[in-house]
Amino acid sequence: MDSIPVAENQEYLIFDDKFTIVDFSPDIQKYAERAIARGEDLRASFPEMVGLESTCQEILSGQQENFTLESVTRSQEPDRDLYFNLFIESVEERLIILLEDVTELTMLQQSSMQKLNEAEITLNKLKRFEYCTNKIIASMKDVLLITSPSGKIERVNKSSTELFGQKKSELINRTIDSLILDRNFNHRNIYNLLLFSPDSVRKVEVNFTNNQGQTIQIEFDCFIAPTEIKDFYNCVYIGRDITARKQAEAEIRKALAREKELRELKSGFVSMASHEFRNPLSSILLCVQNLSDDDDLNDSDRNFYLQSIQHAALTMNSLLEDILILSKTESNQQRLKLEPIDLRKFCLQIIRELGSIYADKKIDFNYQVEINPVNLDQTTLRHILSNLLSNALKYSPQQATVKLNVSYQNEPAEIIIEICDRGIGIPEESQKHLFESFYRANNVNSTPGTGLGLSIVKKSVELYQGSISIDSQVNRGTNILVRLPIG
Repeated sequence: MDSIPVAENQEYLIFDDKFTIVDFSPDIQKYAERAIARGEDLRASFPEMVGLESTCQEILSGQQENFTLESVTRSQEPDRDLYFNLFIESVEERLIILLEDVTELTMLQQSSMQKLNEAEITLNKLKRFEYCTNKIIASMKDVLLITSPSGKIERVNKSSTELFGQKKSELINRTIDSLILDRNFNHRNIYNLLLFSPDSVRKVEVNFTNNQGQTIQIEFDCFIAPTEIKDFYNCVYIGRDITARKQAEAEIRKALAREKELRELKSGFVSMASHEFRNPLSSILLCVQNLSDDDDLNDSDRNFYLQSIQHAALTMNSLLEDILILSKTESNQQRLKLEPIDLRKFCLQIIRELGSIYADKKIDFNYQVEINPVNLDQTTLRHILSNLLSNALKYSPQQATVKLNVSYQNEPAEIIIEICDRGIGIPEESQKHLFESFYRANNVNSTPGTGLGLSIVKKSVELYQGSISIDSQVNRGTNILVRLPIG
């Protein structure tokens, strides 16, 4: 028989129609299940041929050209298999099996298939992860904005469109700096800080004005996230509307400040009451003691003690009246009772009353009101005039003159009261506290007082919806201007 044309990586075996081995190539043994010998039955060494008898007869008779078995497996060593393809053809009056080693190709295909399966599994996991992520983002109540390093918005969620009142298409590709117009917000600064500390999260509070003109306060948690490009990070903003929280915090701070103010008011009242009531009470007790111990008092001494008791009682009564007045104004119980009064006579009456108390000082009264009578509330007007004049007289030196100017302005209709003194004045740091209850400037020294006068004046002026202003310099005096709308 002529030489058999086989490829370099092929071996052959020739057999007849009885499946008897006629000839074979030297290296075919590695493909066989057992040792091969001429004259033996082929099927003993190649069990794959069992069942192919009719196929081989058809190839031998020319009814079928050839037959192929692919990826036949032989176990050779532990953890190692041999893969080969088996081809059956006819040669002259015999049949030939060509065997081709395809182990490397098969192993490569299997490896590729395994990698493909692994990639498909990974892809499915990524798809599931992306689906879950998208669902989470879509259902987030917090605002989500993902921007490029330059600040261009690349992704938003539903909460973002609702809070900012804009469609997704209006937000995408817009810069975040143009969306949040807050002078304290700068994307580039935030991004650069995060680059220095990639694992950190920065909190940023911003104000945003929506399309309805409402100011919304947003608190962002900012961090950077890697992208598919090495050393290229996007910036993630996760924010929440904290407007209600900030308002609640402001209310709490306001309540705490009010509570502190009330505590200080209570403390001031206790301190003032203990001080201001002690002197007149001591005077009353001393006078009563003298009256009861000495039966031989003459009329002059008895009258002196009685007048001292009366003066101390009046002082205490005046103090209690100031406290009651302040209580009414603080609780909004005081109302104006406007009635026609002769304003000039009213002022002169108060001047006379104060003149008996401050006999060594003088009030220069200048009255320029063309209308008479004037509709005013006597009670509040008395509070204003008596407190301001008594303060001016009290803190002026002996023999001093206090000026009282009362005038009328037509447009708008106002009574203008101006009181000027050349007394000790008010330090600048104390002027902003003058209308606080029980507050007294730090330069009054031992001069008696409750710190209620100006607070009562302020409340009284506010009932008229008027105004009061004070211009004062230490050791040069004080000018007070009160405007009371009438009509």
